[in-house]
Amino acid sequence: EDLIAIINQYGGAIPETYGVPVEEIQKGIKSGVRKVNIDTDNRLAITAAIREAAVKDPKNFDPRHFLKPSIKYMKQVCLDRYQQFGTAGQASTIKQIPLDEFAAKYASGELTAVAKKAVTA
Repeated sequence: EDLIAIINQYGGAIPETYGVPVEEIQKGIKSGVRKVNIDTDNRLAITAAIREAAVKDPKNFDPRHFLKPSIKYMKQVCLDRYQQFGTAGQASTIKQIPLDEFAAKYASGELTAVAKKAVTA
């Protein structure tokens, strides 16, 4: 369901907005983009859940009442994006590095970012 529609249905006044379409982000990923920000989507999810919970149960003032559905909405956004961006199910392939080892790599300059020329298809 459209998060902006939910927000506005429950008292919000957010105008219709248009971010970068998922299809364009998918093209970018195929061209080498490795960081995609989904913060705005998550903020919309949290706002939609809080507004909906507040309207459906206006006497409730327990923050947990608002946070539980927020987590549910945000989790769904993340699951959808991971699937759309081709990263779903890959957590087990990530090698965990202990903090002290990571700090040493950082201090030595080993983790200095290096821009590489994009490969075009």
